[in-house]
Amino acid sequence: MSLAPFSRKRFGGSAAAVALGTAAVLLAPSAASAATTGPVVSQAQGQLVDVTLGGQPIDDILELAGAVAVNPDGTTTVTENTPLDATVLSALTLTSGNIPLLGDNGIIRLGAVGQYAQAASNGGSTAFAGTVSSAPSLVGVDTVTAGNIGSPSAGQAATINVGTSALGLGDALNLSIGVSALAASAVQGSNGEDPGDPTGGATGQYDIAGLNISVTGPELQQLLGQVNTLLAPVLGALGVASPIDANGAVVITLDDLLAAAGVDSLNDLAPGTDLLQYLPQAIVAEVTSIVDGAISTLNGTIGGLTQGQVAGLDLTQLNVLGLNLGGLIGGVLGGLTPVTNVIQALTTSLNSIVTNSIDPLLDTVLAELAPVVSSLAQLKVNNKITNPDGSFTQNALTIGLGADGSLATVALANATVGPNAGISGVPIASIAGMLIVGAIALGGGAWFLVNRRRTASPALATATA
Repeated sequence: MSLAPFSRKRFGGSAAAVALGTAAVLLAPSAASAATTGPVVSQAQGQLVDVTLGGQPIDDILELAGAVAVNPDGTTTVTENTPLDATVLSALTLTSGNIPLLGDNGIIRLGAVGQYAQAASNGGSTAFAGTVSSAPSLVGVDTVTAGNIGSPSAGQAATINVGTSALGLGDALNLSIGVSALAASAVQGSNGEDPGDPTGGATGQYDIAGLNISVTGPELQQLLGQVNTLLAPVLGALGVASPIDANGAVVITLDDLLAAAGVDSLNDLAPGTDLLQYLPQAIVAEVTSIVDGAISTLNGTIGGLTQGQVAGLDLTQLNVLGLNLGGLIGGVLGGLTPVTNVIQALTTSLNSIVTNSIDPLLDTVLAELAPVVSSLAQLKVNNKITNPDGSFTQNALTIGLGADGSLATVALANATVGPNAGISGVPIASIAGMLIVGAIALGGGAWFLVNRRRTASPALATATA
């Protein structure tokens, strides 16, 4: 994500710099020329959305460039605070199915987000993009202009709704992904604090908070329905409803994904890690937790059975499990057998269902979910990029749609700084420098004219003698 294309198209130096460059055209290249064809003192770009559709980048759309600050000559600090152009962004559609990519009718909705860039006169630069509430902690700025693309769900900065059916992958799974904070920043010190580092000591940070994924769809409904079917005999015998809603959603949090990955934080993951690769395991872990809760509830019900309740058990349901409790219950009612014997038989049967039927079912579903999720979407984090031109980009989250992002990739919240030449790295570092050079040149010109007149006068006199 190089700044060069954007700076060439949109920034030729400030009006003041251009005017002075014209006045001093015989003395040195103009500031505009320095900004477009040579090194600049500093530059930065805060870009909320960077899109590739069907493998083709669309960076040449200026409205997607975001906030671009270029300081060609060190005259003054250049700051750009550029709101989103929701009209242009809402017009982007997936080539497959003509599905809007962003906006209320699209896959991604963004709220209270902004783009900011600053190119300092001392050679340093700062960039920010994302949730404006994150700007004070990331870059110490609280004036980033907020904008929306669509309306995210309540309390969310970004809502991402994607399903296999919409992408032409069959009706299997739907994901509704919410993020309460999503932002990235990048900073480069004045004139490159580490000359040996091609990025000039550039550093980046990013913020992802409140990420959760609501999972629905036939694949999940089938799984929960099968669990209920396996538990049905015990549920029927006890006369209780299942605590598992087969039509409900399973909600996965960022902590669930990190637990599935076996790490404590996002920083522990490798660069470019796809969080959704851990979603199938997290789904199975959550369903297992739901089942464990249901089993605990049932065991509590079984353990509290009284003699009278044992008499009311539906034996036909229990016979499905191969439990012939008629004689046992008769003994309880006759006072010859303790109620605990029936309780123990039911508990053993329940545990057997979990071990022999539900656990293998979950293992099977885990294997089935993995390819479905990978063909649907990706959420890549820890994206730090040193670009070919020497600039540095920190990205908060890159979304891929389709297998390996084949339909689209959307890099959300991108902050780029550099390459910064610093004060000493440009031909004329500042307007003050240009004035000095101009004064010297003008003084030299005056000296030349005076001396020319002095040397020409004798010749003229001789000619007229």
